[in-house]
Amino acid sequence: MMTFKYAFRCVALLSVICTVGCIPLTVGSTARPVAVGTTVNSMSVYVVPNSFDDSINKRSYPRYGVDPEVRFGLDEYSDIGVRVPSFSGIVANYKRRLNGVSQAPGAATAIMVGGGVVNWGEHAHLEATLITSATDNDRFTPYGGVRAMQVIPISRGAVRDSPTLGGFFGARIGTVAAGISPEIGVFYDHSALRIRKGNILVVPAITVHGDFARFLVPW
Repeated sequence: MMTFKYAFRCVALLSVICTVGCIPLTVGSTARPVAVGTTVNSMSVYVVPNSFDDSINKRSYPRYGVDPEVRFGLDEYSDIGVRVPSFSGIVANYKRRLNGVSQAPGAATAIMVGGGVVNWGEHAHLEATLITSATDNDRFTPYGGVRAMQVIPISRGAVRDSPTLGGFFGARIGTVAAGISPEIGVFYDHSALRIRKGNILVVPAITVHGDFARFLVPW
C-alpha cells in the first residue's frame, strides 16, 4: 500500500511539472519600461500552495517555480523581455507605456503582450497584461494589474486548456538594478488534467532584480 502511494505521488508530481506547471504566473515588474539601450536581469520565485490534490491521502501539495528573465529597453516608449518559465520553455514579450515616454515621471500604465513555447514544447503560449504602477522611486514602487494567458497544444497528445485569467499586486523595494518585488497573484485556472478540485490559484512570489539576479543566472 505504501509503495502504491509513493508511486502515485511521483507520477502525479511528474504530470504537474511536465504539463500545467510551466506557464509564467508572475509579472515581477512595474509599468515603466526599461530605459532605451539598457539591459536588466531578474529572477522570480513563486509557489502555488494547492497545485495538486492527493485524493488517496486527502492532502494538497504545492508547486514551486523559478522564472529568470532579461529585459532590454527597445525605444523611448517600450522594452522587450525574454523569460524562461521554470526552465521548461521560453516566452518573449513586448511592454509599451501608454501615458508618455518610458522614463517620464509620475504614475505609469502599460500594456504587455507576448508569446512563446512552454511545457517542454507541448504548448504554444499567448499572454496579455495591463499594468499600472505608482511614481517610480528607489525605495518603494507599488504596482498591479490584470493578466490573461492561454496555452495551445502544438504536439500530439498535449491537453487542451481553458484561459488563465486573474490579477496581481506587488511592490518593488529598491531599483531594477538592485531590489526585490514581493507580489501576489490570484488567478482563475481550470485544471485540464483534473489534478485539483479548485479553480482559484493564489500565487505568492518574490522577484529579485539586478546584480543578484544576474549572479543567479549569468546571462
